[in-house]
Amino acid sequence: MSEIDHEAFAWVVRQRARGLDDADAARFGAWFDADPRHRGAYARALAIHNAIHLASGEPAFPARPAETGPGEARVARRNLVLGGMAAGLALAAGRFGYAALSDDAVLTTAKGEFRRVPLRDKSIANINSGSRIEVAFTEKQRTINLRQGEAWFEVAKDKSKPFIVEAGDARIRAVGTAFSVRRQADGSEVLVTEGTVEVWRQDGSARRRRVTAGERAFLAHDAGAIPVTRQPEEVSRKLAWREGKLVLASQTLSEAVADFNRYSPQTIVIVDPALRDKRLVGQYQLDAPELFARDVSTVLDVPVTITAERILIGRAGGTGQGRT
Repeated sequence: MSEIDHEAFAWVVRQRARGLDDADAARFGAWFDADPRHRGAYARALAIHNAIHLASGEPAFPARPAETGPGEARVARRNLVLGGMAAGLALAAGRFGYAALSDDAVLTTAKGEFRRVPLRDKSIANINSGSRIEVAFTEKQRTINLRQGEAWFEVAKDKSKPFIVEAGDARIRAVGTAFSVRRQADGSEVLVTEGTVEVWRQDGSARRRRVTAGERAFLAHDAGAIPVTRQPEEVSRKLAWREGKLVLASQTLSEAVADFNRYSPQTIVIVDPALRDKRLVGQYQLDAPELFARDVSTVLDVPVTITAERILIGRAGGTGQGRT
């Protein structure tokens, strides 16, 4: 390993362990800008650090264990409570791509693919499965256009150049913070994990709102107001994809299946509609739909059929009267 690689690893470890104060941030900025090889080494260091982090199963935002009563099946099966198998290092590195960004760019991910990309301003874009962002930085503004899907941003501080994410008619502005934006059919969801962002609608039809760490905002199309709610555990749950995980905290089977179908090449189908509202608690790797389906079969006492392309849960014409 070269001396530059050692330096890059030292910066990544320091940032993740305790963050950087103003003096450290200035030194890091000078090092990062001094040589194009530094930027490449930093991207490699991020890749290896995060692959190890994923393989170790250490969540960035640990959720408090869900509390369930005996009538909720507790989802007492080991896998539904404790989660699926941890991803190996090679698998983690293969599923999560890393690249340095030197110019304005269009960044996309295929279904089941994730990318963590250092941007030119030292911000980081974590891009979820099936997403597309367009990056355009000028001397006065840093703009990200989220065309589809979801991305989580760690924004480098620069008060002279606002960092703005556009998602349809939704606008999200930050200076130095961390937040995600997800485009949905009926609007855009904003989840803040650090600092504060300002959200508004481009047409000015709704009052601007400030959203702080642990809060969620939803900018619905044509809505007269932007609701903001404090949901720190739900924010952490929804962002578990950054660690390659799907966390269920009393979500319905229908919601869990919809989430798995965002990532898995095997389409999960609930054959018996009566099962759709059954609630589950647990944690899975995003690439473990078959394990999830088998546990659902055991917990809810329903049949599951697994083929190369589809996973069928329940039986046609069933009553959904398995375990609850």
